[in-house]
Amino acid sequence: MLSEHEATWKDKVKIIGLSIDKDAATVKKHVENKGWTKPIHYWRSKSDCSDVYQVQGVPHVLLVDTTGKIVFKGHPANRKDLVKDFNDLLEGKTLEGVAGDDEDEEEAGADGASVSLEDIKATMAQMTKFQETGKELQNECKGQAVGMMRNFCVMTMEAS
Repeated sequence: MLSEHEATWKDKVKIIGLSIDKDAATVKKHVENKGWTKPIHYWRSKSDCSDVYQVQGVPHVLLVDTTGKIVFKGHPANRKDLVKDFNDLLEGKTLEGVAGDDEDEEEAGADGASVSLEDIKATMAQMTKFQETGKELQNECKGQAVGMMRNFCVMTMEAS
């Protein structure tokens, strides 16, 4: 995207990758092998950025507008057209399909039903509790993931 839209975006759009790989050398090798030289890459090492930004899975994207406000957090597949999103943000527009600032505003869930902020907070609390008490399961999963390109566990929770 950065190469294709370089003339239009210039230096106004930045793509920053935060890697969860085991070490910086793996990140460097992966970036070189994929030819991803335009994005800025960081290895998060022991950073708590995943906790700070409530990253619950990989890949995860944060879209930030021109004022520095995070306007979308989630899986990139949940956005129809990232190029359109970047262009809209550069023009100062709001993104389609993204809830506003109002804390009482409801969002549509996967089934189209309304989901309140309280529902989301309750679900996040359950996920945090599972994350804290599920260390044994996490260790079991990590043992099974040895030798994979990336060693991590993905925990899912069905919400209704």
